[in-house]
Amino acid sequence: MNKWLEKPWVIRVVALILSVLLFVVVAFDENVYDNDDGFEMPFGNTNETQTLDDVPVQTQIDQERYVVSGVPETVTVSLQGSVSLVTSTVLQRNFDVFVNLEDTGTGTHTVPIEYSGIPDRLNVYIEPQEVEVTIEERASLEFNVTIDTVNRDKVEEGYEVANVYSDPEQITVTSSKSIVDKIAIVKGFVDVSGFSESQTIENVPVKVYDSQGNELNVRIDPPTVDVSVDMKNPNKTVPISIETENELPEDVRVTSMELETEEVQVFAAESYLDQLEEIATEPIDLSQISESGTIEVPLVIPSDVRKVNSETVNVNIEVETIEEETVEDVTIEYEDEVDELSVSFIEPDTNSMNITMRGFPSDLSDVATADLQLTIDIGDLAPGEHQLPVELSTPEDIPEEIEFEAEYDQVTINIEQEE
Repeated sequence: MNKWLEKPWVIRVVALILSVLLFVVVAFDENVYDNDDGFEMPFGNTNETQTLDDVPVQTQIDQERYVVSGVPETVTVSLQGSVSLVTSTVLQRNFDVFVNLEDTGTGTHTVPIEYSGIPDRLNVYIEPQEVEVTIEERASLEFNVTIDTVNRDKVEEGYEVANVYSDPEQITVTSSKSIVDKIAIVKGFVDVSGFSESQTIENVPVKVYDSQGNELNVRIDPPTVDVSVDMKNPNKTVPISIETENELPEDVRVTSMELETEEVQVFAAESYLDQLEEIATEPIDLSQISESGTIEVPLVIPSDVRKVNSETVNVNIEVETIEEETVEDVTIEYEDEVDELSVSFIEPDTNSMNITMRGFPSDLSDVATADLQLTIDIGDLAPGEHQLPVELSTPEDIPEEIEFEAEYDQVTINIEQEE
């Protein structure tokens, strides 16, 4: 059976038969409809009503001169009549629904909705039957296109939008004069999320708004524009400053604190970079420093900075701790005001003693043995055994932090008369 239906001549024969049957039914139905002698045909004289929704409405007016508002886009049309005529009309839809405004002037008018192309033997009901329309003179005006970039804060890190261009820069808006007079701005919108390179976005829709931000329904020529977005990557290299907090332990001193990288590349808006002088580290807690080494310190990134080429920096810290150093056999000097006297040391049993220095190595290295003096004051002491205090003298330019301690605070000497 399927093979028979696939043959072209079979399809043509079936189509012809169906056409003849449709013609016979329509002719038969019309004869019944026109029969006024009261004789009822075997199939009856049945009327039917069918409703068509969303039937488009045409506006008949000089579109180049006038703009019409109030005409509905579609209406509902109900057809009543013989089954065959209603059915064929519905299937063919070879009719028009319109409002005729050719001889109507500007202003507001109530006009009927009309139709054409529907057989007279059918009853036609249109909902609504009439509408209130407003006719205004058409106006056209050129406007500059403004491009709004959406999500500027979501462009690729370190980048920013430099310039935005529209091609064409102007469009023509056509509508009624009252609508055109309301136009406040003409805009296109471009989402720049993830942008890092300059690019062109084609066919960006153009929207027209009044001063309240309401979109206006107007004709726009052209309805779309091409938008070019220029991206830039402003940056600046600035020095890094080391910040510290708290105090070093008492017996620790920093001799050097150096950055392995002294500069950082900062990405931000040009206006911010113009006044940016440096980027600081987070404060280094000196109270936790006890030995030399390298530490990684985060940088303080201001909120205006989009990106830096490094968020941390290594700091090399050299410290020294207090040490003790002994200077041995420093001579104890004295002045012998009496030539006939001789002095001998009992405790200690030699005329020298050791001196202990306590301080930071860098300070101790500046102290020479010759700079230290031990003296006792014999004065006019009489012969015999005496205990005398020892005085330690140091140069004035030696750091105050150095502590000196002589081996003995006092000595015991014996003074004898020479023969």
